[in-house]
Amino acid sequence: MKTRVLTGVAIFIVIIPIFIFFHTFVGPLFLAFLGFMSVYELSGVTGLKSKWPALIPFYLAAVGVPLIVWFDATRGDFFKYCAIIFFLLAFYILAASVFSKGKLNVADASVLFTMSFYAIVSFDSILMLRHAPKGVYLFLLPFVVSWATDIFAYFSGRLFGRHKLIPEVSPKKTVEGAIGGLAAAVAATLLYGLVVGAIGGFTPNYLLLGLAGALMSLASMAGDLIASVVKRHYGAKDYGKLLPGHGGILDRFDSVLAAAPMLIILLELPVNYDIFPG
Repeated sequence: MKTRVLTGVAIFIVIIPIFIFFHTFVGPLFLAFLGFMSVYELSGVTGLKSKWPALIPFYLAAVGVPLIVWFDATRGDFFKYCAIIFFLLAFYILAASVFSKGKLNVADASVLFTMSFYAIVSFDSILMLRHAPKGVYLFLLPFVVSWATDIFAYFSGRLFGRHKLIPEVSPKKTVEGAIGGLAAAVAATLLYGLVVGAIGGFTPNYLLLGLAGALMSLASMAGDLIASVVKRHYGAKDYGKLLPGHGGILDRFDSVLAAAPMLIILLELPVNYDIFPG
């Protein structure tokens, strides 16, 4: 626990200046690093680390996509862009599996593709949020929600946990913990809206903001479980060892990976979902 806390403090110290300068080249470089490490960790878990010819397009996508988004080549048509990347990566890895003559297992290749695409697009959605109207406040919301959910789900589970949530995937998670995490996330979202509204001189739509917080919290918990089920399938405890006490990048950011795209989807709905008007 001591190692986990110390690493958490170190992460916080490092990430604050990154957030401050996220609108500069620091943002895409940070996301490129996270995406690259995610692909690397997935290649290790799936046992495909040595199949580097099959991994090259994934590393290129992980590093290149946030840079392209930052240079405004695809901004404003995010989902069309995701569909193109989806097809290219899927076609390549499946073709590589075919022509490897059995050396590249199609099941492992499919897991690598699915999780890599999921991670790359999710990280890039953070950059899309930063460049949206009121993006300076929006891009932090997935982190606020995910971290509030994780922290309070843990303590609620420890204090009140009686009923297992999905023990086959994550034995320690409880229904009570999930409820506590959800409630805390909504409260943290509303508090965040109150603070940034005062700073920015606008009044958030608290009803829509609370709903967004709830949906992102549910998505973040699902994202945590998705990451866990893949690890469990391959018999891995963690995705990596980069962050002592936390594991790898995917272990630390698994919740954010699901929460950020959820907010993008809400903002892209064909209705007026303006949580930070003005």
